[in-house]
Amino acid sequence: MPKIVVTKEEWIQKGQKYFSIGGSEALLIEKMARELGCSKSSFYWYFGNREEFITCVVDDWVKRATHEVIDHTLTEGNIDNQIKKLLTAMFSTTSAGDFVFYLRRLGQENERYQQLLDTIENKRIDFMISLLQARGLSEKSAQQKACVIYHFYLGWYERNKHREHLDDAANLVDLLWQTIIETREVSG
Repeated sequence: MPKIVVTKEEWIQKGQKYFSIGGSEALLIEKMARELGCSKSSFYWYFGNREEFITCVVDDWVKRATHEVIDHTLTEGNIDNQIKKLLTAMFSTTSAGDFVFYLRRLGQENERYQQLLDTIENKRIDFMISLLQARGLSEKSAQQKACVIYHFYLGWYERNKHREHLDDAANLVDLLWQTIIETREVSG
C-alpha cells in the first residue's frame, strides 16, 4: 500500500473543521488521521503535541479570518469601497461554523486564548474605526458605529452560521450603509 503524504496545512484545515464542530475536544488525532488517509505519526511529524496543534489551528484561523480580510479590504483605493468590501466579506460567509463559540469556551479554560480572542476582536473593531474615521467621522462616532456594526455581525453570524447559501450580503451592506454609516453623528 502506498504511503499517503499529508501536509501540515491539510492537518490544520481538518483541525479547523473539527474545532468548529466541537471545540478542542473534537480534535481526535486518530479520527482525523483516518479521514486524511494517513497514520497518526504524520501528525507528530508536524506537531509536537495536541496543544501545539490547537495553537496552529487557532493561529491559522486568525490569519484567515482577520488579517487576510483586512489586507484584502485595503486593496480598494476609495474609502467607501473599502468599507463596503469589508462589510461584504463579513456578511458573505459563515464557513467557520461555531469556531468563535468554541474559541470563547477555550478562552474560559485558558487565559492565553481569551487574550488572543480579545486582541482579534479589538483589532477588527479598531480596523472598522480607522475606516470610518478615514471617511470623516469623529473618533467617538466611529467607535460607536464600529461597535454597533461588529455586534450586529456577531448576532447575524450566530443566526446564520449553519446556513450553506447566503444571498443577502448586498442587502445587509446597503442596510448598514444607510442606517449606520451615513446617518449623522450623535452629539453629546
